[in-house]
Amino acid sequence: MAQKDAKTIRAELAMPFAPEDLEWRIQYADEKKSRGIVVPYVTNRAIQSRLDDVVGVDGWYNDYKPWHGANKKEAQICGIAIYFEERGGFITKWDGAEDSDIEPVKGGLSDSMKRAAVQWGVGRVLYSMTDPVWVNIEPRGRSWVIKRGERPTMDSAYLALLNKLKLQPAPPIGAQSELTPRQAEGASGSSAPAPAAGQEKTAQQPERKSAPTYECIVRAAMRQKGMTSVSTMVALDYPDGKGISAYARGEHPDLVPGAKLASVKLVTRKQDTVVFYVLEAYQVVGTQQAA
Repeated sequence: MAQKDAKTIRAELAMPFAPEDLEWRIQYADEKKSRGIVVPYVTNRAIQSRLDDVVGVDGWYNDYKPWHGANKKEAQICGIAIYFEERGGFITKWDGAEDSDIEPVKGGLSDSMKRAAVQWGVGRVLYSMTDPVWVNIEPRGRSWVIKRGERPTMDSAYLALLNKLKLQPAPPIGAQSELTPRQAEGASGSSAPAPAAGQEKTAQQPERKSAPTYECIVRAAMRQKGMTSVSTMVALDYPDGKGISAYARGEHPDLVPGAKLASVKLVTRKQDTVVFYVLEAYQVVGTQQAA
């Protein structure tokens, strides 16, 4: 890998992550324990992949040390070292976290690495999210978890922050190859099949005109330009009130707010503990008129 100067390394490490590379934790629950405020964190796998991509697999390493504070919970300290050719060696930045209640040491190691990564600018933009993000929560065991179906709310809040800061998220780590929609030749995003043999339109067989039907409407769309690829994230609204966030590989100028989509094909992908949707095919059949 070609050597980079410190300014380039800093900029590439600080690039905002895709929503799929974030995990969310409940920070506060209301009195009824039915709603809670959640905060985002970058997954450790995404941090490791980011370091590999920016400085190379041989250009960084981490180190851990246990820390015992007086009358305090035991903690783990993590140091992330990055090699700088201009300095002729590694520079290490440290941070730590207390052991967690579940899998204590493992949780402490994981959290301490996340904090050490922030010292290098990785995921630091998340500290700009000062507006509370409320979601529905439910009890599980002696604790509470975020209800299923809340992911679009959290993703939308994160993307709104990036839009406010005029930043674009990187493509999802490890999922770029999964985000290739199958498109009909000559039609962006269209998955409509060609007419079968013998069924071509003729003057004697006039086209049957009917009001186009659609399955969902695009509420928001954002282009995500990475270092080597481009993807598009869309928020889709369905007539039953259900909202879904999905990704499609490439630029899709026809996916604009208000676009009505039919023949929608969504598939699920899983990365770490995050399940997300990929928009593999669709057909634009109209545009919702502004009120």
